Amino acid sequence: MYHNVGEKGRRLNVSPQGLERQCRMLEWLRFRVMPLRELAEHLPHQRLPRRTAVFTFDDALLGVYEYALPILSRHGWTGTVFAVSQRLGGETDWTEDYRHRVMSREHLLILHQAGWEVGAHTLTHPYLTHLPPDDARREIEQCRCELEELTGAGVISFCYPYGDCNDAVVQMVREAGYQAACTVRKGLVGLQDNPFTLPRVHVAYSDGATGLLYRLWRAWRRTR
Repeated sequence: MYHNVGEKGRRLNVSPQGLERQCRMLEWLRFRVMPLRELAEHLPHQRLPRRTAVFTFDDALLGVYEYALPILSRHGWTGTVFAVSQRLGGETDWTEDYRHRVMSREHLLILHQAGWEVGAHTLTHPYLTHLPPDDARREIEQCRCELEELTGAGVISFCYPYGDCNDAVVQMVREAGYQAACTVRKGLVGLQDNPFTLPRVHVAYSDGATGLLYRLWRAWRRTR
């Protein structure tokens, strides 16, 4: 789970050099990289391909376009970016310590055209469980509509802002037509996981290749 790449500060950010080292490590370990939509296709059939990784980037921040796109492209890979549809071209107004630049509609369309998956991250990045049900449903459903109108493609993946969800919100995401949704729960995806509450491995600024390998190992240990 990533947010930004190459921005100032360490919070919600990794360096381009660190991301490149992590990609080289996964390539050396012969990992297969795919977007979330492709992984989600395997879950109903109770099978997961071995050594598979999914790069997810929350918030559609500009550094993902500037750095992650060319880095992953050099390895022949694509990722999944979760966009806050009514904040494209602006800044994050949901982060406390630092406002990150959000990619524009044009940037997001370029990622889509390069093979990246565009997933939904609501209209405005609220705590969904704090909203009245009708407002939460609008955040979930309308974001999908706006992103599909932009890309001309179906949007089937969702990410809960702040990882904030409960049974009612999860059901709204399911009813909106999504096929998979990510939380901020730490762990590896397994066959026992609900496709609408998928865990992820958190990546920190200082991780580099060895740090990511350690986090993967710890996540694997928790699943045993």
